[in-house]
Order: sequence, then structure tokens, then C-alpha cells
Amino acid sequence: MIGVFSVLFDIEKLVGFAAYIMKKLDVDSMKYIMLIKLMYLSDRKFVELYDSTISNDDFVSMPKGPVLSRLLNLIRNDSCENLQKTWNEYFSTSFNDIRMNENFAMEKINKLSRAEMKVIDDVVEKYGNWDRWALINEVMHKLPEWEDPNGSSRPISLRKMMLALGKSEDEINAAVEEIELYERELA
Repeated sequence: MIGVFSVLFDIEKLVGFAAYIMKKLDVDSMKYIMLIKLMYLSDRKFVELYDSTISNDDFVSMPKGPVLSRLLNLIRNDSCENLQKTWNEYFSTSFNDIRMNENFAMEKINKLSRAEMKVIDDVVEKYGNWDRWALINEVMHKLPEWEDPNGSSRPISLRKMMLALGKSEDEINAAVEEIELYERELA
């Protein structure tokens, strides 16, 4: 298998996901670590409710908590050329901040379903005004799927996340099989 969500990853949907969070917070610039955490928590909540993610990104444990792997690479300007080019049309990063080119990024919000937007709304309402360090220390570091990678990174499988969310083995197997089947069909 290439990676649980490799085939399903859609850069334009990720752009819409990030833009929607910034729109909900009514900002065109923010600390990128906060955006990353809100996106992870939204994906996690979507997995809890629907056994699927919004981003179709891969999850990893990092020293400051779990993150979406491709998202972090894009923010750091460290992704493959075609994905990076698309991301950079909509967002720019300066030091610890991310800025959205609002005129263009907002058009990608239509890639999100109503269910996805509802989950994002709930997460932003709950955590959007938190101090980023409090969010890391009081929420992200307490998520059961997170393991301190000791300065590196460690993959978080969908199975591990679903176990942390209290899903049964049958639910987990069904979700993973469905994703693998879809990947094979698209490959």
C-alpha cells in the first residue's frame, strides 16, 4: 500500500480546508502551528464521527503534538514541486505565520461537504481562541495516539487513531478495507 491516504489526497481540498478555518476565525494571517492543530483536531473528529478524514493526509507525531504530514511540508515549503506550486498560489509562510491570499483560497472551500464544514465549525468554536501553547500542552500532548518522537516524527496510523477514539476492531477493519479498495480502484 502506498500510504493510507496517498491516492485520495487532494491539494485543492486541503487549500479549502485551511481557508475555511481562517475564514471561521475571520483572519487572513495566523500562527501556522495553530492552523495545523485545528486541522488535525478537525480530521480526528471527522474520523470519530465518519471513519474517514477531511484532508486524506497522513498523520504523524511531532514534538509539539500530532500533525498532518503533507500540510506541514507544504507550510515549510518542503513538498514536491506540483503540490508546492499549488499551495503557494494560496498561502505564504513568513517565520511562524501563514498568510492566505483570500481572493483565491476562498473558492476552494466548495470542495468541503456540509458534514466536513460542521465538524470544522465545532472544532474552531471549541479551540479556535485557545493560546497555541495551551492547546499543545493541554490537548495535543494528551491525545492517546500521540507518542513523543524525541525530536523526530512517528507515523500515526488510521488504525491507531481509531483505537484511541474507542472504535471496535470491526469498525477499524471495515474503514481500512474501504480505503484500500478505493485506492486500488484509483491506482
